[in-house]
Amino acid sequence: MLQIPLSDLDIEPGRVYHWRLRPPDDFDPARSSKAASYNQEKHFSAALAARMEHAAEDYWVAMTLRIDGQVDLDALELALRRFVQRHEVLRCGFEQITSGLHCDVMTADEVALERVHLGVLPSAEAVRRHLGDTFSRAISALSWPLFLMGVVEHRLRSTVFLAFDHIVCDGMSLAIAVEEIQRLYTAATRGHLPALQPAGSYLDFGVAQRHRYATITADGPELAYWRSFVAGAGSLFPRLPLELGLDHGHMYPAHNETTRLLDDAAAREFEALCDTHGVKLSTGLLAVVGMSLHEITGHPTYHGFMPISERRDPRWRDAFGWFVNTLPITFPIDVGNDFAAAAAGAHKAFRALLPHTDVPFVKAWQLLAPQYFHLRTWPYPVNFFSFIDYRRMPGAEHYPQWRPTTIPEASHSNTGNMWFLRNHDGIHLNMIYSDTPRCRAAMTGYRDAIAERLVAQCRATAAPGFAAPSAEPPQQRSAATASSRGPVTDASPAGAAPDARSPRLAPASSPPPGT
Repeated sequence: MLQIPLSDLDIEPGRVYHWRLRPPDDFDPARSSKAASYNQEKHFSAALAARMEHAAEDYWVAMTLRIDGQVDLDALELALRRFVQRHEVLRCGFEQITSGLHCDVMTADEVALERVHLGVLPSAEAVRRHLGDTFSRAISALSWPLFLMGVVEHRLRSTVFLAFDHIVCDGMSLAIAVEEIQRLYTAATRGHLPALQPAGSYLDFGVAQRHRYATITADGPELAYWRSFVAGAGSLFPRLPLELGLDHGHMYPAHNETTRLLDDAAAREFEALCDTHGVKLSTGLLAVVGMSLHEITGHPTYHGFMPISERRDPRWRDAFGWFVNTLPITFPIDVGNDFAAAAAGAHKAFRALLPHTDVPFVKAWQLLAPQYFHLRTWPYPVNFFSFIDYRRMPGAEHYPQWRPTTIPEASHSNTGNMWFLRNHDGIHLNMIYSDTPRCRAAMTGYRDAIAERLVAQCRATAAPGFAAPSAEPPQQRSAATASSRGPVTDASPAGAAPDARSPRLAPASSPPPGT
């Protein structure tokens, strides 16, 4: 599994089918309505603001998986329907009322799918173009349904795809969907579709979160960690200290690329180095990022945002939804080439944030940076680090056969976001940043500095005969061919944490930023 731009998707041409959720005949919103989560409310307000500004921007998250042989369309439809029935957040729509944003929910029995045959697409490029255009047109927090499902049917293998608005899912949810749909499809082809077993509800999570944090104040103990960070960093939003040349408040067409930093053998060497120093892979990567940033900028301290999974409660472990919080982290990076010191600082900093992972970022934003709370984007380029280990995902042992991907789409950006990814092929980096010459030069230089330092760390500790890996994007594409989108006309998966008892790290995406 890997997070890639749509342009990197390896897909066969073929016959295309879509499934969309059909509205029930006699739906009564008053029958089942729940308050939206903080993430959802901020995201919805950002979407409304974009509409009022007539901003031609597209944001969605998608996933794909492969089915070998001729696909059984009826069995796949049964599997997709059962998947939607199982997860309450996929059966909801949003309504802004005087008391706030509410989710109106269909019952599981009301779920019906409408299948549409779109015809045959003759090439992989035609399929990619169709998916991008369709997702950008159909997926929005302000429309319903909030997702689209489909398949590209090929005689040798077929590709199932699902696209969602971020308001109903995070990266870990995409991995959950891959495993569930494969399992349900296999059962349906054998005529043994299991009875419906509802998963934990993200809507229930959001209601509980609001009950707990609705009354906190800017000077209350819940925000002590955040206030300490603001005092050290100078702002709630940690600046990315690179010369990107971006105007504050302006959105630019975005560039999306995924590059392999280390192959699997070299990644194992780096993991062994992290083990030697008593830290997890994610902490070691964060240390290298900090050291690289110091090398480029001279800044002595790392201030950044880190998305954290909110799935520690067993009820949410297999649930579909936006279970991601954002926390600030800070540690010293003026350590020269001393990886051990940087890793120890990153580990200590991560341990310090753990007691504060439940306080919603949106509440911290509202209370500690009210001057920015009306914004639908970051106020300026923000330092952002995320990590996911796909080897720990449900069904990962089948990934070589399923070939799953996750695809984040942000047509526009005003910052530079980085997602570090570990899979069976190595360590990869997905970046989305503003596509201007100056920003591209700064971000590619940052990427290359990180890659060089990773290789140097591996060389310093490797057994004799270590060969430096090639940094190549997936499917052996050069970095220069990664996706870059111009203006259009219309950040999470969870990974290994630095400590076995810690929350999982998970990507977030924007907009809204960091939620």
